[in-house]
Amino acid sequence: MEGTLIEAIDFSVSIGASRLLTRLSFRSEGPEPLVVVGESGAGKSTLARALAGIAPGRTAGTLRVGGLDLATAGEAALLAWRGRRASIVFQDVHGALNPQHTLIEQVAEPLRLHRAVSRRNARHAAADLLESFGLAAPLHGRHPAQCSGGQLQRALLAMALASSPDLLVLDEPTSALDPSTRALVLARLRTEALRRRLVVVTHDIDLARALGGRVLVLYGGGAMESGPTELVLSSPRHPYTRGLLRAWPREGGKDLQGIPGSYEERAVGCPFANRCCQRVARCDEDRPTPDGNGVACHRGGIVTVLAAHDLHKTLGGRPILQGVSLEVQSGETVAIVGESGTGKSTLARILVGLQRPEAGTLATPGIDSAGGGGRNGRGGIAYVPQNAAGSVAGHFSVFDVVAEPLVIQGDGDGGTLPATVRRALADVRLPTADAFLERCARSLSGGELQRLAIARALILEPALLVADEPTAALDASVQAKVLRLLLDLQEARGLALLMITHDLPVARRMADRILVLANSQAALEATPIDPLPTHPNNAYHRDGETCPRN
Repeated sequence: MEGTLIEAIDFSVSIGASRLLTRLSFRSEGPEPLVVVGESGAGKSTLARALAGIAPGRTAGTLRVGGLDLATAGEAALLAWRGRRASIVFQDVHGALNPQHTLIEQVAEPLRLHRAVSRRNARHAAADLLESFGLAAPLHGRHPAQCSGGQLQRALLAMALASSPDLLVLDEPTSALDPSTRALVLARLRTEALRRRLVVVTHDIDLARALGGRVLVLYGGGAMESGPTELVLSSPRHPYTRGLLRAWPREGGKDLQGIPGSYEERAVGCPFANRCCQRVARCDEDRPTPDGNGVACHRGGIVTVLAAHDLHKTLGGRPILQGVSLEVQSGETVAIVGESGTGKSTLARILVGLQRPEAGTLATPGIDSAGGGGRNGRGGIAYVPQNAAGSVAGHFSVFDVVAEPLVIQGDGDGGTLPATVRRALADVRLPTADAFLERCARSLSGGELQRLAIARALILEPALLVADEPTAALDASVQAKVLRLLLDLQEARGLALLMITHDLPVARRMADRILVLANSQAALEATPIDPLPTHPNNAYHRDGETCPRN
């Protein structure tokens, strides 16, 4: 069955009024494995069961494997498909085997049932299969209750392979295995992928990478993204895929950062719309279908909210920036690090429109295409300057400081202004009582002023927050609170964050990507989990270790 097409076209599975899969569309053709990933409840196990011919509810649309449409096939065709041509290993290993029969009896049964093998020969073949998965002869006569979860999982794999199916569907095949046994099973799966079509459902990103092939990302019963595994997992195009990868502990474990809220079943529109950091009106109205790149997004995938190219700036005849280029994508965190005087704050002021470069281009394609209030209006770019105290009018009340951007935009006359101000204060963990709102800004502590400046920046619900040294003047405990606050705000609001800092450990904690300014140039770029590459102008790399220069 090598190279057999697996294709879904508007495929749905429902139980009563509840839809487990909704208009699922994807295509996978070729001998490589198909790996299905997503959070719990995404529909992964439902798809696995449907591919094995045992969909758990009413089906509609098309689910084709080879020449058989499993969504419309009759019972006779499904009976011929199940067990003989397609086998499945269920996620619940403790409930998948018959408690009254031994392991070897249950592995031998498919051989007798689907391949007409004699009882004696079936037992011999079953013993060989069990031993090939590291289950020695003394275990063969045990009943399921006498076995560990890892032993049951391997017995189920042996049982699924017994009938030599064309299609092997595995639901979390390594979840109950220790590392050494996992390596054994992974090697076997790679071998089996050369012999038959393999579909693996998993939440394990490392397993998906190890298997290669193609990956299908599910959310809310629909396909968000699909494509070659290496490409999708290294350069995700859909906001959900990126968030899913961020949450994986070995990728930094950022708690689905950039994805606010939780899943809500939606009758219309994109299933991810309520959590998406770049949604537009159409996302609430129409369900997207995968494009030519396998991405189901009305905006073509993750958009770039800020793109600067070849920026140059001089002050007093001295070059401050020389050919600096960078991009910030919707929902991501980029940290710019460098020594004092390398042009970090100048770059920040240029990016937010407070200064102009002498050369270079600056664009906000994601903000402009969203149809919001423009670069410095609602849904645009907001700025938290380095000197929070100096950026706030000390004689203003707390209320007036936070409300100021709305007043300037002409939105300050409505009756909703007090509630909007209180929400912004609550978001930055400041009091919302009248007494606090009436206090003069100059009476606040340094940490409170820093959070007040952040609240003022958030009032216009920006798509991008530029924060210049947001913790530079704070003691360690307040610094930790502000950093946690910024992470929480990004998770809750889904905004992009561009942070200027001289503190590399802070950048590593916060960022998805790090850009190092050296000699007024953007010299290096790296991810937080990798060491920065050596560069003669990089003051943040010394003797193979990453550390700031004292």
